[in-house]
Amino acid sequence: MAICGCLRKFWKAHTLWLPLLIPVLAAPLPLLGQTSVAKCGFCVIVIGVYWVTEVIPLAVTSLLPVVLFPVFGVMTARDVCRAYVQDTLMLFLGSLIVAVAVEKWNLHKRLALRTLTLVGTDAKWLLLGVMLPTWFLSMWMSNTATTAMMMPIVTAILLQVKESQLQDVGAEGLDSNYLEMKETMKAEMNQESAISNRAEKEKKFLGFAKTFSLAVAFSSNIGGMATLTGTPPNVIFKGIADSLYTKLDANNPVDFANWLIVGMPLAVILFVFLWVWMQLYSEGFRCLQFWKKDSTSYEKVRTFPEIMVLIKFIVLAILWVSRKPGFVPGWSDLFLPGYVGDSTPAIAISILLFVLPAKSPAKMWMSQTKPADIFGDNDKDTVYEPLLDWATVNRRMAWGVLLLMGGGFAMAEACQVSGLSSWVSENMESLASLPVWVTALLLSVIVAGITQVTSNAATTTLFVPIVGDLALKMGIHPLYFMIPCTISSSLAFLLPVATPPNAIVFAAGYLHVKDMVLAGLPINILAIIILNLALNSWVSTLYDLSSVSGGLLNSTGNASILYSNGYHNLFNTTVFPVNGSAY
Repeated sequence: MAICGCLRKFWKAHTLWLPLLIPVLAAPLPLLGQTSVAKCGFCVIVIGVYWVTEVIPLAVTSLLPVVLFPVFGVMTARDVCRAYVQDTLMLFLGSLIVAVAVEKWNLHKRLALRTLTLVGTDAKWLLLGVMLPTWFLSMWMSNTATTAMMMPIVTAILLQVKESQLQDVGAEGLDSNYLEMKETMKAEMNQESAISNRAEKEKKFLGFAKTFSLAVAFSSNIGGMATLTGTPPNVIFKGIADSLYTKLDANNPVDFANWLIVGMPLAVILFVFLWVWMQLYSEGFRCLQFWKKDSTSYEKVRTFPEIMVLIKFIVLAILWVSRKPGFVPGWSDLFLPGYVGDSTPAIAISILLFVLPAKSPAKMWMSQTKPADIFGDNDKDTVYEPLLDWATVNRRMAWGVLLLMGGGFAMAEACQVSGLSSWVSENMESLASLPVWVTALLLSVIVAGITQVTSNAATTTLFVPIVGDLALKMGIHPLYFMIPCTISSSLAFLLPVATPPNAIVFAAGYLHVKDMVLAGLPINILAIIILNLALNSWVSTLYDLSSVSGGLLNSTGNASILYSNGYHNLFNTTVFPVNGSAY
């Protein structure tokens, strides 16, 4: 017993000794290797294990590249810090600021509750009413914020269901009948029957609660795949791809508009499957036969700040989609080529939120008693207030996520500069003997498995640069491996630690780990299959993944020999240069 007590105390102090033990265990790597690859490998192992174990906060771990890479001579401090702030980071920052405005004025709750009133109280439609706003909002907001917003709504629904069940039990005799006939044997029998009936209904309610909790988490994870800003892996992929294409002296074809063609069909297919699967998985829907129709109604979006935020939200989405749609000229063609990106409208709309008023200007002018009152405190209706203030943003902004992404960018850059990505990809070249579609499938399975126990952002950061380099060494388009690995890192449906939305719903107390594993495994399997079918159909057509563009130039140490206007058949390993001779 004393030994067990000592072990428990020792483990409670693991945040002290484990951060010191990890570098010690990894120390032989740079001491024996004495190469930039070995030194970078040491830094990546330390940072990666810190991320996985969370012995220190993720955001704090994300600052380690600023210390480790310069100290070990992998990158200069200037280059590391420069890697933290990229166009994609500002894009994500802008989307987070807009999300804060949506949360501040409760627009998200209004829309979510309004959806619930439209679908009614039938089991399958109520489930859809919970899933649909979660799925849609997670395309534009943080998955974590979306899940955190929806769970209180789901909890309120569950409590109402449970209250309706208990009322039915009382009507059957557990309360009034028992009080009236407690002296008779009949009353005792009625009591036992009612108690048994109540236990059965509570079991059904638990199944109902599990289903709705899982549906919220999974809908949030699926919705984030649809847009380029919907989830950190997508944003990190965009930053890594931008960096890779810059080094190859080419333009990254991935932007917000055309990513919708990649992610939206996947998200829709998985959403429909999730809706059907949740109904098949759960046996708790029968409890809804006791739920009487709720007479509560929710008003439409009517307040001035809600309308203003909704307009800005819609305008931003339109600007993202129309910047460079591809099939028609976009508004970015009005400016110098390459000067504006998706971060430009995101930050522009964010700035407007700090300027535009939260009260109707007409009401302010009509309510004033004298001209000076518009800037005074005589009447609350005449006081100017912006839609968003910095104190609110500072309090609600997910700064840790931004640091996590920045640290990921720095790590990816270090892997490229040191040659670590090239070294790992060289050791994976045995995969070249397989058809590349099989290689892409295997990589998807590996990444989907690893992301169940690691941060999806960290998984993307570590794997996407490596598989991109591997693709170039195999003489195929880098996006052919990068895209499936990016999306696979969001397929975190099995464990509570896989992603914050899973952890949030698990904390509600309705679920066990086995519940999430059993419910999430079919979704994971189907998602990998659909992803690879999409990759070899419309995604390949969209980005012309069947050929290595002539704009992708050879980059010594980072890519294999690429030839101008070369062509590579994705379903074999033969490359045909312009002159027709095989390589």
